[in-house]
Amino acid sequence: MKNLMPLSDGKLMVKNYLDNKSKVFTGEITLPNTETYDSEAFVALLKQPDCVKIRIHYGMNEEKVICAIFVGVDSNGNEITIKNNGFIANTGVDEEYVIELSSKCPPSCSDENDQSIKKLIWI
Repeated sequence: MKNLMPLSDGKLMVKNYLDNKSKVFTGEITLPNTETYDSEAFVALLKQPDCVKIRIHYGMNEEKVICAIFVGVDSNGNEITIKNNGFIANTGVDEEYVIELSSKCPPSCSDENDQSIKKLIWI
């Protein structure tokens, strides 16, 4: 299956990121340790017609925090957004969405998040 890597490789990459992220940006720009998303957003994205892949763009919010932004990709390599089609209440039916509004750590670091990080780093 494509895009899978051994957990041990993931652990090394996460440790490397955590050890070096302060060297990438200094000052007012923040790189989160983790971002947590609700699974139904990804289910909605994958249910879009011909969505065969997911692409990550990186952006920066108003607080100068780096954010992952997810879109779908069709079989021709074109990007796909989530079409509302009325499933999101109190919004315009024609609006389109991408996945981003995550819970970022820091500042929202729960004990559960700490346990997840411990799975991916060498203690």
